[in-house]
Amino acid sequence: MEVRAYRETDISGMRAIWNEVVEEGRAFPQTGCLSDEEATIFFASQSYCGVAEEQGIIKGLYILHPNNIGRVGHIANASYAVEKRYQGQGVGRALVQ
Repeated sequence: MEVRAYRETDISGMRAIWNEVVEEGRAFPQTGCLSDEEATIFFASQSYCGVAEEQGIIKGLYILHPNNIGRVGHIANASYAVEKRYQGQGVGRALVQ
């Protein structure tokens, strides 16, 4: 498994994982799923996005951005998500490390 910066070709897999978490309703504050266009804009607006990929499959992702602005802009906020069928296989751990 490789953890790397996302590419535009990863957006579809990332959107599917993100929307899976949003639909579950337990982790992210968003209430609506992202369309392809919204996902492209959303992930591009982050300070950094990484993915966990294995054999061409995006198994997980993370996003990083400032938690606030001004004097506390250096404090980061990170969100992680692993596709449900790959949970428990070390994907999340690899993303965090």
